[in-house]
Amino acid sequence: MIDTFYRIILTKCGKKENFKALSRFFVKEFKLQDRKAEFIVHNPPAILGDIESLTNAELALHHLKGMNVECSMTTVIKDKRLPFSIKQQQLKWISKEFSKTLRACVETTLFYVTVSHIDEDMFLPSLLGKKEVLENTFRYSDSVFVIDDKTFILLGFASDKDGSDVVFDKIVHFMEMHINRNIIVNIGMSIIPGDGKSFYDLMSVAKKNIFSFKKDASGISRKNEIIVDNNQLGRKDASLSDIQVFSLCFNKARGKFYNDLTALPPDVLWGALSRISISDQKKFFLKLPHDSPLTSFLAEKIKNQSDHADVDTARKKVRRVISEMQLVENLKERSSNHKQIASALNHVESIFNIPDIALQVYKVASDPESNADDIASSILPDPSLSIKILKIVNSPFYGRSGQMHSIKDAVVILGRDEVINMAFGLSLSKSFLDADLKGIISPEILWKHSMETALISRYLCQNLPELKNMGAFTAGLLHDLGKVYLIENFSQFYTLVIEKAESYDILTSAIEQELLGMDHGAIGRIIGDNWNLPNSLVQAIGFHHQPSAAPDYSAFAAIIGFADYLVHMASATTESQRAMIKQLFKVDHMIMMKKLFNDFNTKFIENAFEDTLRIIDESSEIFKIVR
Repeated sequence: MIDTFYRIILTKCGKKENFKALSRFFVKEFKLQDRKAEFIVHNPPAILGDIESLTNAELALHHLKGMNVECSMTTVIKDKRLPFSIKQQQLKWISKEFSKTLRACVETTLFYVTVSHIDEDMFLPSLLGKKEVLENTFRYSDSVFVIDDKTFILLGFASDKDGSDVVFDKIVHFMEMHINRNIIVNIGMSIIPGDGKSFYDLMSVAKKNIFSFKKDASGISRKNEIIVDNNQLGRKDASLSDIQVFSLCFNKARGKFYNDLTALPPDVLWGALSRISISDQKKFFLKLPHDSPLTSFLAEKIKNQSDHADVDTARKKVRRVISEMQLVENLKERSSNHKQIASALNHVESIFNIPDIALQVYKVASDPESNADDIASSILPDPSLSIKILKIVNSPFYGRSGQMHSIKDAVVILGRDEVINMAFGLSLSKSFLDADLKGIISPEILWKHSMETALISRYLCQNLPELKNMGAFTAGLLHDLGKVYLIENFSQFYTLVIEKAESYDILTSAIEQELLGMDHGAIGRIIGDNWNLPNSLVQAIGFHHQPSAAPDYSAFAAIIGFADYLVHMASATTESQRAMIKQLFKVDHMIMMKKLFNDFNTKFIENAFEDTLRIIDESSEIFKIVR
């Protein structure tokens, strides 16, 4: 698996009087040790960190430039076959060098070099600042690639033992002259084409053939062959600072434990939040219910990065929450559950098969020249599907004065895309309506909620043609697909989810996150990918509980999440139920909805709720047909 990260590189600091503030920023935002941050401030350039989210990376870059710091951002990829992250361009250049070698039928040696200080508590200047002099140290025919602060790759034409020893000596001499004399230099080597024909093959061999150069008591560098445990490369110190503990807690807390944190006094909560990165602060903030009394308080604090008042109290209270949530044990259980379910999802035969009628509808939909007759012909072989469509299109929801008596009539009057989206969603829903729900959820209740969410999703998009044409009806209908999968395949687990949700008055999706590390939306996304559904549908299903996490269709996911919230609120009969359901509509959704609707406010939500009650009441006939 290859992951993409965004690397922030510090190239030059500003005025010395800003160094302390800058050092604190590095500790907070990039999780650096205090001493390491202070060292970097005085010894640029250096890599500050690799960030997974482009938005968060750009945010960090913006703050750094606002502090008069010269820095840059580059994209790197992490492949589990390599012990480091590497720039894509570097990987391309290395591959080109290998290609030249193979075409020329000559041997080339790859030297994989890492450096560290003899004293583990000391730091070394980054190799990034020595790139030019390092390149000039070796022959013009050799290629040098500085990978990160402590690593570089050398491709040279020395392959026998004597030739390699000469290069070893040159590398060690360079490090001692330009980096530090009190160092350990580890050099691995492999030869192309004898040890392989790809960079990955060569690196695999080089990691196993490592020689360590370290000065002895007489001051002479000695060469020793060492056996490297590759799992130890880059491993961080096991001891965690307060900042790391806070970050771990706020990033990993789910369900009841998330609520325990939000129940802390606001000043105490900010005392802890202020110690973690701005991006992590925002992630925590986005999970708050939209009407939480904390929203305005934390919004102001995060925006202005207000000074924290009492970190000592925050530390004590947050550590108590961590102790109560048994963080380590729960994370181990969460990881185990996640692996079990992820393993099952990896087996295609364990996922619902896409119905033949859905495939036929999708085939017609993909043909831009298909007409009303073609669409009708694809739907008519399934009488149940035809009946459902006609019931929906003739319902008060569409407000037509005359009846539509055939699928062709519906296509002509409502339009091709409208009927296709409806047919596609309804045909797909058959796969989970036929599932064995173990008595945990009634098929009738599931169908009713799915249909209601589909109708309200479609209603919300009526004046948003771009989103409506993405298949709002289908997305609303399938938004709980992952929940059905969990119930059918892991009924005991889901029974526990429901029990905990009822015990703590918390949403099932939050308990899924707490026990599993992902919710039913994420599972629905995997199934949607397996079905090769359009990416807009996959993301709407997958991220309807956390729309900002959707890579491309955040607004669409927010619409589906808002529709889900309105439908659940419409079915609530007690104040306690309504209080719990409010957790569904988060700050995350609110921000996205304000981007879609200029007038989105409390009154908008009230009006949408009234319309939801009316649509559900008028559409009662639709819900009587389940299969």
